[in-house]
Amino acid sequence: KTSASADPFGSIGSGTQAVTAEEEVWQGTFALEPYLNHSGDQPVQIPVYHTVTGKQMGALVLQIQLAMPSTPTKQLPTPTTTSGGLLSLVGLDTLMETSGTLPVLDYDTPISPSDPRRHQQLKTMGNFITHQYLQQHVSQIRSHDLAKLMDRVEKYQMALSYNPQTVISPPHQDKTPKPFRPSSSRSTELLGGIGFNVHVASLAFTQERGYFHNITCGAPADHARGFDAVFPGGPSGGLRRLEQSRVVLAQQLHESQNALIQAVGQFFVSSRQLSANVNHIPARNQHISQLRWKVYEMTQNLHTLTWQCAMRRHNCFSQALGIAVSTYLTSISDYSKIHWHDLWVKHGFLITFEGLLSAAGKELGMIEDASVGISMLRMVTVKLVPSDTVATGNKVDIAYSQHLKWLSLETTGVGSATEYLLTIGIDPEFYNSRLSVPLKNDARVRFRPLLYQVGVDIHQAAVHTQRKVKNQVQQQLANTAGSINTGYNTAQQPTQSLNDDDDDDETGAADPDVLVALNYEALRKMNAYAHSISPIAAATGQVQPPPQQQLQVHPVLTQLYNHIMQSSGKMNHGILDEAAAVAQKLGGGSVVFCKSGKDRTGMQITYKEAQYIRRYLKDYNPSRVYEDANMLRVYGTRLPVCQKNVGQAKYAFNTLQVRFMPDMLKPPIVTLAGFLKGGAVFKGGAIES
Repeated sequence: KTSASADPFGSIGSGTQAVTAEEEVWQGTFALEPYLNHSGDQPVQIPVYHTVTGKQMGALVLQIQLAMPSTPTKQLPTPTTTSGGLLSLVGLDTLMETSGTLPVLDYDTPISPSDPRRHQQLKTMGNFITHQYLQQHVSQIRSHDLAKLMDRVEKYQMALSYNPQTVISPPHQDKTPKPFRPSSSRSTELLGGIGFNVHVASLAFTQERGYFHNITCGAPADHARGFDAVFPGGPSGGLRRLEQSRVVLAQQLHESQNALIQAVGQFFVSSRQLSANVNHIPARNQHISQLRWKVYEMTQNLHTLTWQCAMRRHNCFSQALGIAVSTYLTSISDYSKIHWHDLWVKHGFLITFEGLLSAAGKELGMIEDASVGISMLRMVTVKLVPSDTVATGNKVDIAYSQHLKWLSLETTGVGSATEYLLTIGIDPEFYNSRLSVPLKNDARVRFRPLLYQVGVDIHQAAVHTQRKVKNQVQQQLANTAGSINTGYNTAQQPTQSLNDDDDDDETGAADPDVLVALNYEALRKMNAYAHSISPIAAATGQVQPPPQQQLQVHPVLTQLYNHIMQSSGKMNHGILDEAAAVAQKLGGGSVVFCKSGKDRTGMQITYKEAQYIRRYLKDYNPSRVYEDANMLRVYGTRLPVCQKNVGQAKYAFNTLQVRFMPDMLKPPIVTLAGFLKGGAVFKGGAIES
């Protein structure tokens, strides 16, 4: 029995028929291209070989007539370029550029394989993404995301011309694009590009030019997209975890490709020892088919994960950018920082984010999203110009601002080399009279973002307690069992946070180590910035170490360094306290955020304001600081912020939660929402947590 040659790399499935012991399969292959538009007068002989022995069994004699239609029956669309897409816009590479894996999807840089021979070997095996996957990805995922983005653009543009006098709904119920976005809209996908609950918290001694300001906001994360697995069995969480998984998946794909190349090579070596005429791999070779399908699957998973990271990045970065620009413009208005302006131009503007999220459950995902979105701010440079200047990029008017008239955002570079130039048009009179000289005349200031993160609530306390208990159990097992294998791999068991019946804080994986890692990363960046602003060598006469050597801890950072090095397994609020103090000394701006930007954030910002008051009055006493902070929590602006966000002028804590908070962040009992989680004492679910 003979069989026509099947696709040599056909997928495993019902299309591959089993061959019984009684059957013989002969195969012959030939290329069609030489016979295109051939007359077909001369017969063609195609050698046929035994697929087991490789012995030539004869030949097929065919007459071939092959012609393309003179006019296409259907006009094919012009192929869309793979460059200039969302991946490049948000600073991502595909991680497949150097291998040159086909088909070419989302590439911005020319394929330049690091190993041309390996690239050619992969190229001969065809595409590694199936038509079915690509059709489903384009029609169900990208088209869906694109439609939502286009709808967002349209509604955002319409919002620029809205009349605030026509607003009827209270702020916490309004989930349409507005200058203010309430924390109750966290899960509203339409508003995913707008930072929420963003305020400038300011305090001033008007007679003596004493001025304190911070930005407060909710976590710049993709709350609407959630933190579930990207695909069945795939990674979950926020951007930091997903992008680490992406790198691991790309490495695994590379190894699987190598295994496939090696298996194909070994097949031809062994087969041609029997017959020199073996030129393709039979479809029934299960080992190679399985290896090839594994490469298919991993390529498609990497492609899916990369797109999801790109979508998350554009939401998180958009929120972080709005928050950072607010910080920068507010700092420009601070008279006490005017002598820093020339240093901002030379070394960049330091933006210190102080996060109060817990490293457990969904808040861990928020930390992971925020860390990447904030890190992307390093790609941003800001330029201030008179508003009568002609914009070089797409200009967007700024509504309802007395001094800011328009802005434009331009990009240069591709992939991970992408950079952004944000130009802000300012009223000419204000620009000429109020802006300092160092920031004029095409001066550009690059953002230098940092993220310090400390969990301060009951969830973080539970994580630390469970970590201590886990370590104690492991130590006891080690002491009693010695080298005996207990059969229980505790290193692979995820730590769980407490479940307090809040649907937005359900039990989930915990990773307290991420806090130490983030704080150390921020310390390293802040240390480099401190050395650039105030080199130690200039003060001590010592020679600075070469750039490749690690910088010593700058004296201004010594106490912060000690806090971080001793923070593992602890709720060390001193990290945020000291980081804020150092940021102020280095002329930077500060941002305080938690999940919603109103409760934990309200406690932190009032504590910082109280500290400023006592330092300014040269009467610093911890007990007086706590008294002032509580006065601000009751009679200041933070309860109205809660009212604005959720419709109730209460902090969404209960007495149990407050017990686990650091002393300096505990609110007065009269300001608490209730005794139940989320203020459930109020009917109707008005209070969120």
